[in-house]
Amino acid sequence: MTYLPLKRAFVVVLLGLAGPAAMAQEAADATAGQGEAAPQALRIGVVDVARVVSESPQAARAKTSMASQFAKRKNELEAQSNALRQDMDRLSQDGSVMSEGDRESLQSDIRDRQRELQMQRSKYNDDVSDAEQKEFDQMRADILEVIDQYADDNGYDLILGDGVLYTSDAVDVTDEILAELKGG
Repeated sequence: MTYLPLKRAFVVVLLGLAGPAAMAQEAADATAGQGEAAPQALRIGVVDVARVVSESPQAARAKTSMASQFAKRKNELEAQSNALRQDMDRLSQDGSVMSEGDRESLQSDIRDRQRELQMQRSKYNDDVSDAEQKEFDQMRADILEVIDQYADDNGYDLILGDGVLYTSDAVDVTDEILAELKGG
């Protein structure tokens, strides 16, 4: 068995400087004169991962799920913020005519509510971030599963994603992957 200089071919593909024909030529050059038949050309496809993530139905479902999951808390935080802003405006406008005790009480109340609101916003942002990461991880797993199945079903030897500098439409399988994700 003859081993091909895969390191060189791998680097060329990763840099996006060669298509399937160049890969086949590289393999043929490596075996030329060795009395063996040239290997068959590799079947290579490219997926625009950013486009798949943004256009997939899984992304739309995740966005809808996130919006409904956190809508109530978001509205509560906005209501608390508006009430706090109203009290700050009242202190600003009426503070000079308020008794010292009332003014200090309102200032103290505003400070306490500002701290509480800041902690609640921080917790909310952490929860949203955690939920987004969970949704993204699930979506990524679903997309990779579909890409793997598509490659197996269609005889691809290599599917490239992020980091591709150039691809012709002949090897771009993004539309096909999106169709698979949409159930068709």
